[in-house]
Amino acid sequence: MEGGYDTDFIDCVAFDNIAENTKEFCEKGDIVGVKGRVQSRTVEKDGKTEYLMEIIAEKITFLSNKKGDEKADE
Repeated sequence: MEGGYDTDFIDCVAFDNIAENTKEFCEKGDIVGVKGRVQSRTVEKDGKTEYLMEIIAEKITFLSNKKGDEKADE
């Protein structure tokens, strides 16, 4: 991949101001840094137990937004 990034999808959970700011300023395709702790939990779904790993966000840093990158390319 020339100058691009691989994409990883990791479930992250944010609360209060962190969640509100992320919702307001972050869009699909933006690059963010997440500082937090890993949490595991189980959920029952259709009679089966699923094991989940997620990040509980303590801080989210906005590193790059897709709109800004598109403007820079013009």
